[in-house]
Amino acid sequence: MLNQLAPDFSLLDQQARALTLDQVMGERGLVLFFFSTSWLPADLALLKAFNQAYPTLQAAGLGVMGISGINWETIHHLAAKLDCRFPLGFDPCCRVSKRYDTMLIPKFVTGKAIYGINPQGRIILARKQAQPDEVLAAFKLSE
Repeated sequence: MLNQLAPDFSLLDQQARALTLDQVMGERGLVLFFFSTSWLPADLALLKAFNQAYPTLQAAGLGVMGISGINWETIHHLAAKLDCRFPLGFDPCCRVSKRYDTMLIPKFVTGKAIYGINPQGRIILARKQAQPDEVLAAFKLSE
């Protein structure tokens, strides 16, 4: 999927707002990541890492959005519990995740789970795992 246009979407976030790819795109791009549960340590670590790094990513001009197929009520409660600073999208039937070659199967994510998308909508990073600093470095290298 590298260098391809990122598939567009419209998903409800934890505040029941319908958000599209363009609406969550930052001035310099978007970090989009997929997670499968609200309770697995790896998923919680991913959410916490991006939540902690959000001010740095935002200062770099990047939008951030997490996407999951778990039900909307769980996403709403998870976002409140973590004091999440960026949108978490509810992906019913995992339609968006499939378009990103990611499958959200209970207990794990298959395929790529973290994407960097430039302002022109092209995917510049597609990885199974990446920490926020690695994602930020990928955006700096693509300049």
